Amino acid sequence: MARVSRFTLADRREAVARAFGGSESPTAVAESLGIHITTLYRWAGSSTTEDPGPAPARLVEATQELLRHADYADITIESVAARCGLAPRTAFHHFPTKRELFQAAVDDAAAVLIERIHERSTDATWPETPLQQLQTFLRIAAESIYETPRTHVLFRNLGVPKSEGTAEHWHDSFVAAITELLRSAAEAGQIDAATDLSAAARLLTGAMRGIHTAVFDGADSDTALTLVGRVHLLIPPA
Repeated sequence: MARVSRFTLADRREAVARAFGGSESPTAVAESLGIHITTLYRWAGSSTTEDPGPAPARLVEATQELLRHADYADITIESVAARCGLAPRTAFHHFPTKRELFQAAVDDAAAVLIERIHERSTDATWPETPLQQLQTFLRIAAESIYETPRTHVLFRNLGVPKSEGTAEHWHDSFVAAITELLRSAAEAGQIDAATDLSAAARLLTGAMRGIHTAVFDGADSDTALTLVGRVHLLIPPA
């Protein structure tokens, strides 16, 4: 059963009006509500309003859509503006550089993904042992990723220059979570105590990213989930 949002439809409409139609900034409204700013963008671009949504949300969504079939180098702010029916000057007003626009697209995808993982984690039945908890966590993350198409910007090779790579810090949060689960597994005697936990967590994250990339490139998601269920077995047992 899905987690019920603490915000009603009226709450969301009021927040969108405050953030994009009043004197308050989106950042200020998000902070006052205790939500991520990209959540406001999603509310604004969803059915909570009758208009197509504010320009920033439309530009972010258009960027994510264009990146499904084009590389980072092929996209311009002008092409994104044309995709969502906005004037280039409007797009440049909100995102002066392509790097800022791409960062917003990545942040939005990551925020949606983290929220989806949280919802599934809240509803899940968790095993008692750490290694099986890791297995459950990896499956929940994979299922959340595959049902959220916009997250492809976090996993596919989009040709982003290393100097402008913006998705890595989001993957770091997964590495940290996996490291803690591996630490618990080591303390419980489930895995080899000599295992370099940080290195193992990064390798597991890399393996997962490879599987997710393949799915977004057309591989079967059911087969991917079967493999995800075995990734934790890569860690040497005690």
